[in-house]
Amino acid sequence: MKKVILIAACLLSLTTVNAQQAASGERKAANKEAKRATPEQRAQKHVDGLATEITLTEEQKPKIYDLALAKVKKADEIRAKYKTAENKEGKEAEMKALKKEFHASVKAVLTPDQIEKLKAVQKEKKAAGKTSALDAD
Repeated sequence: MKKVILIAACLLSLTTVNAQQAASGERKAANKEAKRATPEQRAQKHVDGLATEITLTEEQKPKIYDLALAKVKKADEIRAKYKTAENKEGKEAEMKALKKEFHASVKAVLTPDQIEKLKAVQKEKKAAGKTSALDAD
């Protein structure tokens, strides 16, 4: 009886490990795909995500795209600048400042209703452990 229980426990733990490795592999594949995307594709992903979350007007989409493209390019410059550097705090500080500037510029384009809706979406996604389209990159 002890052997049966031991074998069942081993099979259960192996199944769990395999499931976690599969999920990890999917995340790594998605990260590699995101890294291969051009800045224009990544900027468009920002716009598409925001359009889904808060319904952007046709006039707002090109403005948000331009802001997102500038952010993505600047983020790539920051990553390249700190690629070999050991100063991770400097990179994090610059990325945080860039993100803050991007948020402010996007909010300047949005209507008050859209800003409220965006705040609600961000709050929901933060509670779920996900990032909103405004924070993605």
